[in-house]
Amino acid sequence: MMQGWGAVATMIGVAMFIIVVLILQGAQPGYEPQYQLVSELALGQHGWAMFAAFLGLAAAVFGVQAAIAEFGGSYGYRILLGTAALFFLAAGIFPLGSASFIHISAIAIAFVLSVLAMYLYPTGAGRGSLAAPRAVSWPLAAGVALSVVLGHSILPMGIGQRLAAGCLLLWLGIVGWRLFRL
Repeated sequence: MMQGWGAVATMIGVAMFIIVVLILQGAQPGYEPQYQLVSELALGQHGWAMFAAFLGLAAAVFGVQAAIAEFGGSYGYRILLGTAALFFLAAGIFPLGSASFIHISAIAIAFVLSVLAMYLYPTGAGRGSLAAPRAVSWPLAAGVALSVVLGHSILPMGIGQRLAAGCLLLWLGIVGWRLFRL
């Protein structure tokens, strides 16, 4: 088995999600990122590409799971990450519009599991916990939660969601990069 493939998958998955979303935001006429959700990009002419974005996000989360296996990450914690990855993948398979209830439910569950994973990382990742100690994982987990709350209250929904996703993507990027370097 190639050492470090999980960390590489994490970094590639993060980049894939960001690139696809940025391209689609520019390619979809009338799309307003400030007020519209990222998932609404699936409603445009090139909406099929959102599958690639969610596949990237799923690969990033699954990559963390695979990477910490090499560092003695706990089995239960790895199941938590794997489950979050499956829900991100489900969000891509069942896009907004054609399967909105499934999509929205999958995203909500994936984000809840991801925040839980961010909170538990320092104790569940074995020797890989050095990649994202409490000082990294906990503020970014709180950032996801706070962004969701603010997006449902004082911030436009699109901004709140992007801040939440940004905190998760930043955490994944940090973990992937640091695990790769360990």
